[in-house]
Amino acid sequence: MRRLIDAEGIVLWLDKTQPCPADAIGFAFDGARFGNSQTRVTFEEMLIHFNLQRNVALVKIGTIVRYLEIRDTPVPEAAGVQTLLKGAQRRAATNDELLAEAEKTFDLLYEAYSDATQ
Repeated sequence: MRRLIDAEGIVLWLDKTQPCPADAIGFAFDGARFGNSQTRVTFEEMLIHFNLQRNVALVKIGTIVRYLEIRDTPVPEAAGVQTLLKGAQRRAATNDELLAEAEKTFDLLYEAYSDATQ
């Protein structure tokens, strides 16, 4: 999703005591602009905010993310994605490395699902 919102955007890792910079889009922490709501996970909230909820590939990825986060409705691909993400965790030595590895997984899913919708 990052490449569709801001391809040049960077991810900052903040300590719990650090405030979120005013020009940053905070997500997935207490007090962040984006977080889980009563009905949606952060990924789904961001899809709606950035008007990407009609992107079929992102919505499909959102169902996987939702299942991985809150174990809602099972999605067949979720087990495979979870396994790949576990591999990314083992391979990565830093948060930035983990993000880069995880983005590869989700970029490949996006490509696969984009092709399937055409």
